[in-house]
Amino acid sequence: MLQIGKTESALNAAIEKRGALFAVLLDPDTSDDTALLKAGSMAAENGADLLLVGGSFMGNFKLPDQVAALKKEVSLPVVLFPGGASQVVPGFDAVLFITLVSGRNPNYLIDEQVRGGVLIRSLGMEAIPTAYELINSGKPTAVEYISNTSPIPADKPKLSMVHSIAAELMGMRYVYLEAGSGAELPVPVEHIAYTRKATQMKIITGGGIREPETAHARVAAGAQIIVTGTLWEKVKDPVLLQEFAASIHVKG
Repeated sequence: MLQIGKTESALNAAIEKRGALFAVLLDPDTSDDTALLKAGSMAAENGADLLLVGGSFMGNFKLPDQVAALKKEVSLPVVLFPGGASQVVPGFDAVLFITLVSGRNPNYLIDEQVRGGVLIRSLGMEAIPTAYELINSGKPTAVEYISNTSPIPADKPKLSMVHSIAAELMGMRYVYLEAGSGAELPVPVEHIAYTRKATQMKIITGGGIREPETAHARVAAGAQIIVTGTLWEKVKDPVLLQEFAASIHVKG
């Protein structure tokens, strides 16, 4: 079994201490060097616990330099959230090693993992084995289009639960219940609650979370990492970041 690495261990300890963590997703596809650095710094200064970096396309050849600059400015873990093997580059503290278990496209069940695994090992990068489940959010999302997979229906929470059980039995330790970037609706709390009752996996959820109250409801249902991203491309409000952090850090 893959041993738990330094970053995953630190995240687990922080979850135990704070109850849940606030992650901000930075998308290199929609940010220039200055914007990415500014967004990451603002998040770190106003309550975020973790920075995820990634996107569905991510054709940014300057990403290693951007990550290096970001890590000089912040002390938070900077973790790669890849859309495919080609996005694995050096400089990250860890990578979410994702398997799209909700889909049936072999490219995202094993092909990209085979390609990416070799790169991750050659870079000596820490990998966090993560199941990825796409939940219907009210409209088609970029990840749905790129992955050529259908999302789990929003009104079928037991479907995400059984996928999570299978992922846990295959050795995955985290599960990302995702509505998708720019989603109209967040993942329903029932999906989170069913997976929490049925597994010991750390639950990440994101997509469509625009208010602190929405974040808090998902923490109450059992999510341990709340991800926001698209919101901060439009809203540059440190106070709102602080409100999100307060709503997520249920242990204070």
